Amino acid sequence: MSSAIPTTLRCAVYTRKSHEEGLDQDFNSLDAQSESCRAYILSQAGLGWQLRDRPYDDGGISGGHMDRPGLQALIADIEAGLIDVVVVYKVDRQTRSLSDFSRLVEAFDKYGVSFVSVTQAFNTTTSMGRLTLNVLLSFAQFEREVTAERIRDKIAASKAKGMWMGGLVPLGYRSEGRKLVIEEEGQRQDEGLGEAETVRMIFRLYAEHQNVRLVKLALDAMGVLSKQRTTKTGKATGGKPFSRGHLHRILTNPVYTGKIVHKGTVHDGLHDPIISQEVWDRAQALLEDNASNRTHKTNANSSLILAGLLEDVEGHPLVPHYTKAHGKRYRYYVSRDLKTGDQGSGWRIPAKTIEPVVLSTIREHLTDDRKFIELLHLEGAEAMSLQAILANAKELAVQLMFKDRARLQSIIPKLIQRIALEQGQITIYLSAAGLAEYFPAIPSITHDGASDYSITAPINIRRRGQEMKMVLGAKAVPASNVDDALVLLVARAVLLRDQLETNEITSIGEFAEAQSIHHSDAKKLVPLGYLAPSIIEDILKGHQPVELTARELHRMTDLPLCWAQQRHRLAFH
Repeated sequence: MSSAIPTTLRCAVYTRKSHEEGLDQDFNSLDAQSESCRAYILSQAGLGWQLRDRPYDDGGISGGHMDRPGLQALIADIEAGLIDVVVVYKVDRQTRSLSDFSRLVEAFDKYGVSFVSVTQAFNTTTSMGRLTLNVLLSFAQFEREVTAERIRDKIAASKAKGMWMGGLVPLGYRSEGRKLVIEEEGQRQDEGLGEAETVRMIFRLYAEHQNVRLVKLALDAMGVLSKQRTTKTGKATGGKPFSRGHLHRILTNPVYTGKIVHKGTVHDGLHDPIISQEVWDRAQALLEDNASNRTHKTNANSSLILAGLLEDVEGHPLVPHYTKAHGKRYRYYVSRDLKTGDQGSGWRIPAKTIEPVVLSTIREHLTDDRKFIELLHLEGAEAMSLQAILANAKELAVQLMFKDRARLQSIIPKLIQRIALEQGQITIYLSAAGLAEYFPAIPSITHDGASDYSITAPINIRRRGQEMKMVLGAKAVPASNVDDALVLLVARAVLLRDQLETNEITSIGEFAEAQSIHHSDAKKLVPLGYLAPSIIEDILKGHQPVELTARELHRMTDLPLCWAQQRHRLAFH
């Protein structure tokens, strides 16, 4: 009986050398690597291995990044379905970064491509090779997590010593290394009003008026503007009238008393105070009294997740409003003039219209890596920590899919500083303090000063009587193929994992009771809390396989930990 003819496997050889020295020789390092790889492929001819003629060489290029012409050409041909096996002389010729290596192997697995190292007996076409790969990927994930923890610990230790760890420098100070120095100049120098004096004036005005809104009006009348800044990308921010939210953050920022805050803990700073402790204590007492007086209003507005955040084109707040008709309660955000009876041209926007626009716009920037990197100015971040940060962003996007308004209310006020509405666009200013809480691995984020993180999206606003209908761009808020039940399942799984890891809950049974689900159903959520970020991103965007439903995913209690294997098991392509 004749043996079966082996399937042809198209093999690509990739070579790399970090330095240009010696590349001009007739037989250089790249040639030596290529010759060894070709010989290995020839030895596997009986298994159907066949060399592709096209070379994939990177001479004089570091393996610490993936921006290499030869490597990018290799990836392009893999995506085009032209390669079955990638052969290298040693693993470090492919990359020296574990995070980059895990991304490459994930791409290889996605397109059914095997990876072979000639000198290290590393071959993912065999079961032993795949086992070795899983071990390496596990260590890569462990290294990412350890790196993030190391960064957090370093920031915490430095702030405990009173050091300034970077980010937006608060009004009234300038940064000199790891220390803040009082900035007396700036603002309106023609009238002698410097930055530090502006801070002192804000506290004096609040002690006098005992109302943030009146402080804002007084500052506007004097032409006092917020601190002007220029981002690393050259974008100019600030230099505008203070918002009430910005003033409130100044009034509650302990940095002005010579303190440094980290995760709610106040440390003595290395810098000098701008205001005295007595002035600070007086301001805090007034703020607390005013907050107590607003408690009943807050309770009445508890179901409106954007309460206190929306402003119209003139900077006037949109206030919560409710109506009842046919036994049903309707929620609105309306201009104050309309609520007090003035039938002018104010805004009256249904909550069911504006809230999905805000949530979907933020989710889009959390799940789109390019947009998120631009939003938080992460262009120069290290690849290892960046991957962990992007994974955190996708998990936060999952939490914003919750329909539980109480859950959203625990996130939105911390994450958003204010939302400016105009004809034609909406601008969402994210809170630096909230971002610092959700992304502690980014040392450049600080809770001090005005927000430098804003999202602008085009909108169309159509008026129907007094009520307005809002849509993103030229179309309605996308419903796409997002499976709400599937998203809710993943969101619950991530929430369960977070609450268990932070000791917010002590058992799965406690979580089941809080979510009103059966204990056995809650137990099945545990492995789903460790889904690959790319899978979560696809589910959020509605790009999951047609056959993947919430019911099917919930039944999978034996999902592998390897992210590439998860994608394969769940049929993500």
